[in-house]
Amino acid sequence: MKKIFLLSVLASMVMFGCSDDGTTGTTPGTSSNNPTMASMEKSNRNAVLEDFTGVRCGYCPDGHRIANDLLLNNPDRVVVIGVNAGGYAAPAAGWANFTSSYGQALVDQSGVAGYPAGTMNRQYFPGKAQNKGTGLAMSRGYWAETAATVMADESPVNIGAKAVFNSAKSELTVTYEVYYTGDESANENRVNIALLQSGMKAKQSGGGDDYTHKHVMRDFLTGPWGHEVPSENTAEGKWYTETVTYDVPTDYNGAVIPPGGGAVVAEDLDVVIFVARGKTDVITGIHVDMTIE
Repeated sequence: MKKIFLLSVLASMVMFGCSDDGTTGTTPGTSSNNPTMASMEKSNRNAVLEDFTGVRCGYCPDGHRIANDLLLNNPDRVVVIGVNAGGYAAPAAGWANFTSSYGQALVDQSGVAGYPAGTMNRQYFPGKAQNKGTGLAMSRGYWAETAATVMADESPVNIGAKAVFNSAKSELTVTYEVYYTGDESANENRVNIALLQSGMKAKQSGGGDDYTHKHVMRDFLTGPWGHEVPSENTAEGKWYTETVTYDVPTDYNGAVIPPGGGAVVAEDLDVVIFVARGKTDVITGIHVDMTIE
């Protein structure tokens, strides 16, 4: 079960309970109450790659290699989310099950036409769509080029965050701040928090029987399409903060690999946060260092 609380920064901190979908209103932060985690300086966008993959996809290890190279060559500027979904990832005898509740919805909206595929900031790049139309998914040969294009653009919003995993409760608490250095008031902005896990050893077509799986999307703490930032908080000079708590299970799809997706190892978890305009057009994203207590 997920538990969500909204924080509004006034003269003191006031906490409001809300429903699981995060729709309960909150008194917004204002530019007179400066954020403590999000930078107030203008900065460029970070690249957010959603890598659509599957354990039975023979070419997917090459996609993983390209994604890892992007991370290594662009420290703190690239986020990689491994989305195991579609036929190559579907549960099957003898194979790990790294699928998640939301993976297929991401495949469907992206227009994936072959594996590996990837979206860069859920943005449409003319002439690069796998489906030869207006799809967001691209073949791996375009990932480095489109990441560079994204990172050259200025971002109208900065993100700052902290994440704490309480081992005794198996509970993850994430607090984020978004600060607007440009005006987004005409766009619906939604904050997405994803939980990733690396280090699982499992058979991978094209990679062998003892392949190390990285950046595997386990869940979205904010649901498939994120939590909306109130429109009054998305103008230049405004900011917004929220705290989300999540009960981390002991495993995903079963602790034993195969047929399951493996036990949760706190040290192998990663938190990423990104801001999108609605369901697509990711503005920027960040990795969040997680503290284990």
